[in-house]
Amino acid sequence: MIPPNNELRVWQDVWQSDSGGGRSSPADLVRKLERRASEFRRRIWRRNLRESIAGLVVFLFFGFLAARQPNLLARAAQAWLAASGLWVAFYIHRYSKAARTPAPDQTLSSFRRSLLAAYDEQIRLLRAAKYWYILPFWFGLLLIALASWKAGMGPVQVGLFLLWITAVNAVVWWINEVPGVRSIRRKRDELLTLIGEDA
Repeated sequence: MIPPNNELRVWQDVWQSDSGGGRSSPADLVRKLERRASEFRRRIWRRNLRESIAGLVVFLFFGFLAARQPNLLARAAQAWLAASGLWVAFYIHRYSKAARTPAPDQTLSSFRRSLLAAYDEQIRLLRAAKYWYILPFWFGLLLIALASWKAGMGPVQVGLFLLWITAVNAVVWWINEVPGVRSIRRKRDELLTLIGEDA
């Protein structure tokens, strides 16, 4: 994975500061990028595994409850939540591309672009979580509230339940869009500091 001569000069200049003033060989530069890529892939893989297990648990739990519900609206609400758990497990693997290993025959600049694209993809995934993650569960819980009201729960209890589920979903939204995005953006900025904005 050795870049052309003119590209090599740019990369060596960029990474002199990272090696304490010495010159880094192309092989050293590649190893640094590969280490960053491997760390990021492991982090995303662990996140995907956690979310997939949680989604399957949600599917099994609410699927079991849906099968035992005599009320049609309550059964529909439980079935919706079960399907939402399955949807999240599917979506996060279908659209999370960070685990894809960059081709080993790329130049350094191509490898760099692949890594930055992986970070950007994860940022987009977290920013869209309010649509593919939060909204389906919130809607299912809204159906639960309506079913509970139809079954005789008082309006105050229903209102408190709606406030609670909205607050919980707001916290989940905030975790994804603020600390979640900030963490990935910080890693992306560290990568840019390491290799340079215009390398």
